[in-house]
Amino acid sequence: MKTLLTVVNPDLARTDFLRSGDVVHVPEAADADERRLLNALCRHGATALVATQRPSDTLLRAWARHAAGPVQVAYAVPATGRSSGPCAPADAGHTVPPPRSGGRHQPAPTVYEHPLGGTDVESIATALAHCERAVARARAVPAGLAPAAGGPREAFLIGAGLVNLVTAVYLADAGYRLTVVDGSPAPGTAQWGAYGCTHGGDDARMFTFTEMDGYNNTDFHGGVPTWFRRPVTDCGWLAREPWSLTPQEHAWIQAFESVPSWLARAYTADVFALSVEAGREWSALRARLPHLFEDVVLTDGILRVYTDPDHLRAATARHRSIGALLGGVAPADIARDHPALARAAGAGALAGGVLVPGFTLNVHRFTERLVAHLVDRGARFHWRTPVTGVRRDAHGALVGFDCAVPVPEHAHVIASPGVAGAALLRGTPCEGRVHGVLGGWMRVDNRDPALRTSLKVARRGHVTEDANITVARDGDGRSVLIVGSGYGYIGTSDSPDERQLAAIRAGIANTIGQLFPGSAAPAPSSRTHDNYAFKYCVRPWTATSLGLYHVEPRQPRRTAPHQGGLFIVTGGHNTGGFAQSPAIGRAVLASVCGASHPMHTLYHPERHPAPAARFAPLSLSSPA
Repeated sequence: MKTLLTVVNPDLARTDFLRSGDVVHVPEAADADERRLLNALCRHGATALVATQRPSDTLLRAWARHAAGPVQVAYAVPATGRSSGPCAPADAGHTVPPPRSGGRHQPAPTVYEHPLGGTDVESIATALAHCERAVARARAVPAGLAPAAGGPREAFLIGAGLVNLVTAVYLADAGYRLTVVDGSPAPGTAQWGAYGCTHGGDDARMFTFTEMDGYNNTDFHGGVPTWFRRPVTDCGWLAREPWSLTPQEHAWIQAFESVPSWLARAYTADVFALSVEAGREWSALRARLPHLFEDVVLTDGILRVYTDPDHLRAATARHRSIGALLGGVAPADIARDHPALARAAGAGALAGGVLVPGFTLNVHRFTERLVAHLVDRGARFHWRTPVTGVRRDAHGALVGFDCAVPVPEHAHVIASPGVAGAALLRGTPCEGRVHGVLGGWMRVDNRDPALRTSLKVARRGHVTEDANITVARDGDGRSVLIVGSGYGYIGTSDSPDERQLAAIRAGIANTIGQLFPGSAAPAPSSRTHDNYAFKYCVRPWTATSLGLYHVEPRQPRRTAPHQGGLFIVTGGHNTGGFAQSPAIGRAVLASVCGASHPMHTLYHPERHPAPAARFAPLSLSSPA
């Protein structure tokens, strides 16, 4: 979407709003006559306008004809609440009436109108976000038919990670026959490196309303975020040798850096809104299927602790703004209420904390219960059964899958491929959008005084500045703390640089030493997966921090098109796949039943332009 911005504000030059080129600032058009304004809109190919006044219906009609589709306009509404023309609510469209006489009849164009609250930067950012979101929500998404209306009654799920397992619960409850295939061995039968995030990472996951977060720059006056260009050893997020990055990986990093702050804020708001839905769904699942949550070390309430006072104040304000704040906690209160942290609080290592709603659980125990529940509902699981690709005809239509287990012709196919399933994304708009960012895991004995509340730890400026510390039990029932932390971009590779991996390990060990001085590694467990010094999993990230949700119709050869299934791809949830999994399951169920869901458009892969494979290394260096 190209937006013409005519609002006069000298502060705009000090923002990043114009960096991507999708917003063009033409302040001289603010007082221009409508002919010149129309010329500017057409010359720049704009489909959105942010101005202080509403253009006339004549201009809107001419502009929409040139744009050949709906257009967006945000403008200041007078204090009386009346404008020079009809103003629909934010994100609502209406048709501009055609001329009353003369000429051939032409269909009335659709114009989406939004309020502009003022000429300050914050108001302009909000108006830009209204326009962008309206375009996203207007995008058409294919939908299936409910079984009662003649749609398929079967679903074939590719990938048995947490997201697809929770999705399968929603489909099973709706009466779908399920087949689940996964290229990895059955959980618990091989070393951790043979698995993806869910079964290869450690036995800990957390839900908070900000667990899936935005990582792009949200500071209107901030600079380009260079985390993916700095190695972990320099407090960056690059876990590869710079010279080894491919043109596609450079393009992905550039796409991450190019998201302007106004758009990053809009994306983050949408992510948080879906996390709120996920929170409701988690509560409903716990009430409806309580046996899934038995003996999984379910721990309610999260204590977020901070080492930097400014960071604590900003985090408090942020959580208050989204309604996810239960209260502040001073260092003395931390020492009193959480004796395991008394030494760290007394030594001045903690500036304070906040209590937030959420929970943690042991995810391997949880997935065991999910699989057992699904098998009881008739689901068939096939381990060591990869789907190596999709087959398409000369027109790009999907006609089959490369899998040892036959994919039923009429079934819906739902893929949650993680990082390793790039072959499944070929020919879809998700292709090239998912790259790998690893995080590390270590364990520590949860000895007396034992920690009873799971933590999120923020250490600004530290090599592993964010950490989740989960109260857990090992295979022998002994209490341990599982510490997960670190961001290490490896892109499309499967092998991080050992020096950067060692820096993440050292960073996690340092966090453990700061919070729990004198702590020791757990004694060996009878469950081999518990026994490691350090391991990592690779999380699927997108450059926008948005998840991906793609739908396209399958093309069965021997059935009427309306009876065919859908091919649905979910993924790219960075650190939030577990947190948002029930909202994802709800979105998939909506798709196959022909209903709509906000995720269908908000996570549409074409919401943001795909990263172009161009090589522009900027500050990255090549080998000597």
